[in-house]
Amino acid sequence: MLTDADGAGIDRHEMDRVAAIVSLVDASDVERVDPPAGLWGRIAAAVAAEPDRVAAGAGTVVEYAIDADDVVIPAGDEWSRFARQNDAPELDELAPDRTLWSYFGSDEVRDVWRLLIDRVRSTKAPAHVPLRCDAPHMRRWFEMTITPEPGGVVRFRSALTFEESRPAVAFLDDEIERDGDRPAVPVCSWCGEGHDGSHWRRIEDVVRDLRLLEDLMPSIDYGICPSCRDLMSAELLAPASTQQAASGHD
Repeated sequence: MLTDADGAGIDRHEMDRVAAIVSLVDASDVERVDPPAGLWGRIAAAVAAEPDRVAAGAGTVVEYAIDADDVVIPAGDEWSRFARQNDAPELDELAPDRTLWSYFGSDEVRDVWRLLIDRVRSTKAPAHVPLRCDAPHMRRWFEMTITPEPGGVVRFRSALTFEESRPAVAFLDDEIERDGDRPAVPVCSWCGEGHDGSHWRRIEDVVRDLRLLEDLMPSIDYGICPSCRDLMSAELLAPASTQQAASGHD
């Protein structure tokens, strides 16, 4: 009986059996798909830095859809529960004619999502998008699947990949009173980092170094940082034209 680095037992016969199976696999049988390294790399760094504070997701799945006119249609009880837990009562009871685009404060982020949804509709193929959806006391990473359906409907399904507790960041609390006269602090909707005036960094570091808790806090300007914008374009939008051409779509 062999042992691995953790001292756990390794069955020699099991290793030989796995090796025999692997030897039958040809390179042509395997399709290599590289994840968006910029986004998932940050997740890996967070896990490596504080492994004892990372908890597996508790099966949280949030679903909604948009119709052919892009009006938001909530789906299931999880939508309402998630909205209430994240201090978003405006999402709990949606106006019947409110479109997805009315929820975006940033034109840049809105344009990225328009491109994504246009791609899904035109190619009739799902897209997978990693994203952050933090609470003041929790860092959370989701994977969203965007799926086309008949009649121009597009369905969004966000599954919690994992979450990491942290000391509460009051700056992210929607209930906090804001100083509208101070310049808003940009925060990336994808990776959750904030901009300190010179660089994109962890939001906790931005809050500390800019001393945002010492006075009435400024507003948050949710957008997308340059690295996430470039990554989304390269990994999710650019391949759409190639895939479309290969499948013979006009």
